[in-house]
Amino acid sequence: MVTPGNADVEPLLLSRHRSLIADYMAERTLPFSWLSGKMVAYHMGWADEAGRPNAVKTGKLVRPSLCLWACSALGTETAAALPAAAAIEWFHNFTLVHDDIQDGDRKRHGRETVWSLWGIPQAINAGDAMQALAFLSIARDAVHPERAVRAIAAIASAGLTVIEGQCLDLELEGRIDTTLRAYLRMVAAKTGALLGASVEAGALLAGADESTAALFRRAGRLLGTAFQIRDDWLGMYGDPAITGKSSSGDASRYKMTFPVVAGLRAMSTLQRRRLREIFRARNEDPEPKLRALLDEVGCDDLTREAAQRYAAKAVNVVARSGIAADALEAFEEVAYYVATRSR
Repeated sequence: MVTPGNADVEPLLLSRHRSLIADYMAERTLPFSWLSGKMVAYHMGWADEAGRPNAVKTGKLVRPSLCLWACSALGTETAAALPAAAAIEWFHNFTLVHDDIQDGDRKRHGRETVWSLWGIPQAINAGDAMQALAFLSIARDAVHPERAVRAIAAIASAGLTVIEGQCLDLELEGRIDTTLRAYLRMVAAKTGALLGASVEAGALLAGADESTAALFRRAGRLLGTAFQIRDDWLGMYGDPAITGKSSSGDASRYKMTFPVVAGLRAMSTLQRRRLREIFRARNEDPEPKLRALLDEVGCDDLTREAAQRYAAKAVNVVARSGIAADALEAFEEVAYYVATRSR
C-alpha cells in the first residue's frame, strides 16, 4: 500500500503549477467570438454559455501537473514541459466532451455538458477543436523541438490507445461475463494510457533515454488504473454532493465498473443469478438492488484496496528510475491522493 496521508488535503505537486498551466492554456485558446471557441471556453469553465468570460477555473489537472513533475524530477526546468502539459490537458478534455456524448451525460461538475447545450454535432466540433489545440500547443511552443517530436509521438500513441479503451468501455456495457482481465485491459487503455503519456512526455522533454521514459510511462499507466478504480468507487459509493456525479450514473448504463467485475468474482452461483436478473430488468433503476448485492460481497473494501494496490505499484516502478527522494515522495503523495480521493 502507498504511504497514508490525508486524502482530503491536495498534494503540493498538484497545486504548485495549477495557475501556470491554466493561464497558459487560457491565453492560447480559440477566440471567444468563434462558436467553437465559446464552446471550448464554456467546457473549460472560462466562460458562461453566452461566451462571457469568467475567472479562469481549473480542475485537478493531475495529468499536466505530473508532466511538469517528471521533467523537473529528471533535472530540467518545468518550462520545457509546459507546452506538452497543456497539450495533454487539451487532449484529455477532448475525450471528456466526447465521453459525455457517448454516455449521454447532461451534467459535468454540476454544469450542463456541451452537447446538452449545443447539441451532439456541435459538441463533436468542440472536442475536435481541443484535439487540434493539443498538438498546436506542443508544436508551436516547443523549447527543444527534437525532444518535442518524441513527446508528440508519445501523446499521439496514447491517444489512439485511449480511443480503443473507450471502444472497449462501450462494448463491455451490460456484459456480465466481463473478466477482471478484460476490465483491466479496458482501463489501462481508457485511463492509464494518457496518464502514462503525461509522465513519459515530461521525461522525454528532460532528455530521458528510452529505458527511463518507459519506466515513467509504466508508472503513469499503473497510476491511471488506480485513478479509474477509485473513480469507479466514487461512482458507486461516493457522495454525489461532493463528487458532482450521480451515484446511479454508471449503474443506469450497466457499466462494468470495478465493483461489479470484482463482485462477480466473489459471488456465489445464486448471487450471480440475481445479478443477471438485475441486468435484464431494464425498465427500472438498477442502482438500489445492485448496490445491495455488491455490499453482500464487500465490494466497497475490494475496490478501495485495489486502487491503493495499483497506486503502490506505480510508486515502486518510478522508484526504480533513481530519481531524488524528494521527487519520489511528491509522486507518492499524488499516488495516495489519487487512490483515496473523495471527488
